[in-house]
Amino acid sequence: MRRIGLGFAAVAAALAAAVLILPWLIPEHAVREAVRREIVALTGREPVIAGRVRLSLAPLPAVTVENITIPGLDGMPPLLQADSIEGTLRLSSLLAGRIDVSSLALETPRFALVATKDGRHSWDFKTGVLADAAAGHSEEALPVKSMRLINGTVAYSDAISGKSTVVTLRDATVNWSSLADAMSVSGVVDWRHRSTDVSISIADPSALISGGQSDLRLKMRGDMLNLNASGNLSGGGKFDGRLAAGGKSLREALRWLGLDLPEGHSLAAFNVQSPISIDANGIALSDVQLELDGNEAEGSMTVQLAEPRPKISGTLAADTLDLTPYSSEVQLATGLPRRWRSDRINLKGLVVSDLDLRISAGEMIVGKVHFGRTAAAVSTHDGLLDIALGEALTYGGTLKGRVTLKADDGGTEFAASGNFEAVELGKALGDFIGFHKLDGTGSGTFVISASGASVADLSRSMQGQATITVADGALIGIDLPDLMHKIEKRPLSARFESSYGGRTAFEKAHASFKITGGVANTRDCDLDNGNLSVQLAGNSNIASRSLDMAGIANWADGDGAEPFKLPFRVHGEWDGPLVEPDTNALLRRSGAAAPLFHDYVQPGQDASGSVAPIPAAATTP
Repeated sequence: MRRIGLGFAAVAAALAAAVLILPWLIPEHAVREAVRREIVALTGREPVIAGRVRLSLAPLPAVTVENITIPGLDGMPPLLQADSIEGTLRLSSLLAGRIDVSSLALETPRFALVATKDGRHSWDFKTGVLADAAAGHSEEALPVKSMRLINGTVAYSDAISGKSTVVTLRDATVNWSSLADAMSVSGVVDWRHRSTDVSISIADPSALISGGQSDLRLKMRGDMLNLNASGNLSGGGKFDGRLAAGGKSLREALRWLGLDLPEGHSLAAFNVQSPISIDANGIALSDVQLELDGNEAEGSMTVQLAEPRPKISGTLAADTLDLTPYSSEVQLATGLPRRWRSDRINLKGLVVSDLDLRISAGEMIVGKVHFGRTAAAVSTHDGLLDIALGEALTYGGTLKGRVTLKADDGGTEFAASGNFEAVELGKALGDFIGFHKLDGTGSGTFVISASGASVADLSRSMQGQATITVADGALIGIDLPDLMHKIEKRPLSARFESSYGGRTAFEKAHASFKITGGVANTRDCDLDNGNLSVQLAGNSNIASRSLDMAGIANWADGDGAEPFKLPFRVHGEWDGPLVEPDTNALLRRSGAAAPLFHDYVQPGQDASGSVAPIPAAATTP
């Protein structure tokens, strides 16, 4: 045992002596030459070593080279610059008098990947192991099996497309034993101020370098995007495989990828899975399974990248589509009483990309508004948003229409047109604009346009026309037959408010409006229900969300007597309009008050009870 212990002590002493003595026995120029030889063997390029070269054997044999540069092609920046490179040496080779590097650690490396207009690339090699791999020779071993990159950067620029980017390598490792073996890359990278864990596996990197194909696996994990991709990658850059990606916010992920989208709460949590094909022209997703903002849809999509602005095209279908997160961002009116929004309309997102998307849904929800089967097309180009609603089943009827928004120097140009048939107006008007004073089955058309910087500006500049027809409906909030019956018997004692809260049923109603300067005028608004008929004229001020209308209600008992006529006014806010009788007419109906009133009768009036024509409503906005 004592002899064995002495043997181990002798070996330990010999190793310690080697650690202390060998760095002094191997001259620096020999180490420098060994490092130069390894780089030339790999790249075929002559490096420039401007700093010191040091050899150490503890804790492991290693060589450190300071300030090293590997040149690029003629006229290009250096392919690589590093503050220092530390190479781990093979001890067996070192004891035999050779310097063989098994792995490298590059401190603050700076790679410059440059593609010129004439088709040259800074990573093209004419000689060396990498050049042999490009020529299809895969039998050679690599001089370095593993490379670690610490706090480095990879700068890429393409003179043809004008695109450039910089990726920071916080800590990444490349393992590649030989040209015939697989390559793996893993580590933490920073891009556009976000950190991502990346793992890449390439089954046959030598085939890729020579222009062939290889299986590829890619995983990314970060706070912006989680992504898994697997498939076949060709040396020309074409990838065919399968993609699964997701994240907490699609909006933020797209902003991170370079699309200049405005702030917002929609386009949030997302997940997408699909077969994928990527080439120089763009990305094709042939069988998309998409989850976004709680919605699920399927279809196909393409992203064309050949033009300066991406173009997204596709077709998506969903059982249920809830657009409430998007409608809240385009809310038109706020507050109580409600007023049109006065902040500037932001159409910044329309110039980010071109869009051509076809959407269908079995059910579509926008806040309180519910649609049945719906087909729509959404497109954007040159700052124009075009939404075409092919057909939507809603509130028992159908709705078709088109809305366009276009950004211009002064603000926004707006246009809308459409028609609806057999729609339950009571619920529809209540859900759309909070108006609960009309019920019935309605049909109509509308064509409007406006321009301005805000929704309030649009309301003041609105032009167009609209028509509406209502069948089997009712005015909610007042019982005109009951009121007129009371007034006919006792004109002065009947209280107008006594009929509030009731309903005035009618068989049919019709109105047409001409919109000028934000004011909708009508001269032919009427409703009829046998004994009762009503005519209205006046305006609805869209800008101030108010009514100013005058009308006559005609009541006939059916016994051949002269119909009883009651003039009245409708005015006030949309949310709560007031209906008031013409008090002068009530006085004229009263036999006791008529003689007193006679001296004050104005021209055109008759104290016997007949009334003047419907007074014109104010038209000033």
